[in-house]
Amino acid sequence: MKVFRSRFILFLILCALLSAGLISNKVYAEAVYFVTQEGAGEKDGSSWKNATNDLRGLMDSLSGEAEIWVAAGVYSPGTGSDDTFPLKKGLKIFGGFAGTESVLEERDVKNNVTVLSGEGIIRNAAVVTAHSGASSANTRLDGFTITGGRNMMNGGGLYIEISSNPMIVNCIFSDNVTFSSGGGIYIFYSSPFILNCTFSGNASANESGGGVYSFYSSPTFENCLFLENEAFFGGGGIFNFSSTPIVINCNFIGNRSSFRGGGMTSRGSTILVTSSTFYGNYGEEFGGGMHNEDSFGEIKNSVFSNNRTSPGNGGGMANVNSTIEVTGCEFTMNTADFYGGGMVNLNSSVKISDCVFSRNEASRFNGGGMVNWTSAVTISNSSFSENIAITGGGIYNHNSSPVMENNVFSENRARRGDDDIDSSVIEN
Repeated sequence: MKVFRSRFILFLILCALLSAGLISNKVYAEAVYFVTQEGAGEKDGSSWKNATNDLRGLMDSLSGEAEIWVAAGVYSPGTGSDDTFPLKKGLKIFGGFAGTESVLEERDVKNNVTVLSGEGIIRNAAVVTAHSGASSANTRLDGFTITGGRNMMNGGGLYIEISSNPMIVNCIFSDNVTFSSGGGIYIFYSSPFILNCTFSGNASANESGGGVYSFYSSPTFENCLFLENEAFFGGGGIFNFSSTPIVINCNFIGNRSSFRGGGMTSRGSTILVTSSTFYGNYGEEFGGGMHNEDSFGEIKNSVFSNNRTSPGNGGGMANVNSTIEVTGCEFTMNTADFYGGGMVNLNSSVKISDCVFSRNEASRFNGGGMVNWTSAVTISNSSFSENIAITGGGIYNHNSSPVMENNVFSENRARRGDDDIDSSVIEN
């Protein structure tokens, strides 16, 4: 009875304190720390009134699970060659605050721009480094603009270490450069979730993956925009090496590669791309929109339009030594100087169904809509219209005999040879 009476009295005291406003009724799942650009009060990060201005120091000091709320402003990891913001296992870091909010839902990411900046300093580190052991449930980077990374190694904006699977949400990666691979993000043996993010104007100066480089990894990209990123070798938007990416509802616009895959390149990978758009990308040698090599892929309900390769092959898509299934896709107004305005298949096994190939052009050689070169191809329920080439306005086959079922050809044009389907079988 005495124990019950003591607990009841304690309960009454707590209720009185809450009513008087002497203690907060806010309950956090984890400890929450507060950061503003100038800091305030005691600068211990315990509240907005005592916010710290040392984001890097706070991230370094924390262990276990915690949240960090960061107000609008520009924050630097430091000026040293190895300085980086450490995204440790268990940290959830949110930007986009005005500095007065009491609940997460009150923040306004668009109007309270929160920047993590590498300040254009050439270093041996990315602006942010995601540490090993992170999971999507306990580690998050949300609501930031990551910019000004200049990494001599891999990863200009963000480097994701081995076995690190954080959530990267509502972030903008812009103007980050790596002198190796992964201008925006480099993913190393990991499986991050990247949602509602924009990759704009990032570059891989000497290697691949202007926006993102995925190395033996399984990232998921959903609702992301890849805009005008550039890579030297391949994958202006994304480069996948021995990876299994999932790409859902993403847009690849105006990305460039000096060799292969302006929008995306995959080598030795298994890819799933659905409900995505590849528009106005450029790859010099293969695949203005997408290049797949030694890979398996499923591409569904996606649009390839106004992509270009010059001089090269496969304006919309190039498949080399790959097994690819393309369903419900549109290839329109793509251009290749050499072969396959819409698509080129080289030594590949390709299944195409319910697709549209329209107004594509191979300006100097063959296959306005498609070229099949020593490949096993099945095409069904698809249409080829108004495609243009020197020979094979719709399709050009070399050492290939595609299985055709229920397809429509109309108004394709060849300057020499057949307007719709042209085959050239050459004995070696």
